[in-house]
Amino acid sequence: MSAIAAVTAVGAIVGATRHDDFQSDAQISRQLASPSHPATVPTASDAVLRATSGRCGAASAEAIASVDARVAQRIYTGELRGSEVSADVAHINGDGELRSALASSNAAAVYAAVHTLVYTPHWHIVRLRVVKNGQVLADVGGPYIIAPVSGTLKWRGRKVGSYVMSVQDDVGYVKLISRFIGVPIDLYRTPPAPSGSFLMGTLQPAPSSVSSGQSVTVAGSTYEAHVLNTLAFPTGTLQAALFVPKPTSAMASRSCAAVRVAAWGNVAKHIASRFTPLSAHYSDLVGTLKGSTAGLVYVRAGSKQLAGGVGPARIPHSGTVKYRGRSWSVFSWEPVPPARIYFLTPAG
Repeated sequence: MSAIAAVTAVGAIVGATRHDDFQSDAQISRQLASPSHPATVPTASDAVLRATSGRCGAASAEAIASVDARVAQRIYTGELRGSEVSADVAHINGDGELRSALASSNAAAVYAAVHTLVYTPHWHIVRLRVVKNGQVLADVGGPYIIAPVSGTLKWRGRKVGSYVMSVQDDVGYVKLISRFIGVPIDLYRTPPAPSGSFLMGTLQPAPSSVSSGQSVTVAGSTYEAHVLNTLAFPTGTLQAALFVPKPTSAMASRSCAAVRVAAWGNVAKHIASRFTPLSAHYSDLVGTLKGSTAGLVYVRAGSKQLAGGVGPARIPHSGTVKYRGRSWSVFSWEPVPPARIYFLTPAG
């Protein structure tokens, strides 16, 4: 799959996650505390959120991490309940051959149906496990999978089995974080596997174990680690550790609000770099960026609207703009003059 096709596909996944408006750090934190979403995402502390002026200093790493972790979590959540997930669940639930085979306890037919579901072109099931009466009748797909989704299978009104499926593997998630956020990420097994057991990732050599807020130095570069807990397949959890590079002194000299805007802008530019040529993919960029960040995105050339739909009548190149009853921080750049991309995030 080409880089553009891959990013566009992910845009469909993360873009379908239901967010009518940009959520606050507190809202996301409450959601992630629910049993169905056990991830732990670092959010900006009250001190960081209040520091709209003055020097962010030592809190700048936390300010950047709060942005990066929100994007990583949105990507992961999209793998649990995005449009690709809904489509593939519908394929599974609607497969008459699978449900009929389960009803007759025909293990060979169950395996054949599961194999077809996983390897049908243009579908995105990376692993599918089907169980009846506690017995696994088929388990097809890759070995290291995250974000499992479970359901029941019925035949003529009665339950005949259950399934666990996923649309994403560990390698795919690591690649998306690297491409969308641009920071190193490592995955670790959690108990019952050995605590802190490294699985895969991009920061090498990887720390043997990691915890949020931990300072990590690799090859002369210093990072602050921030950990998200993701669901493993078919049960259990994995730790996804983001490694945020130590901010430069110039970055730390800014206000925490300015640091956060710069972090959002860094994400936007990383996503934009996946589209070549960018000028032919403005609409794809808008969809992907909205889905992965929940921000507002507009592409304009002077007064001409190129992508993003209706927005504020006028948007400054930086600073803030009032829109939809709130104040938004603006990050913008001009990658292909005269077109300028405006990325709006909540001010503060």
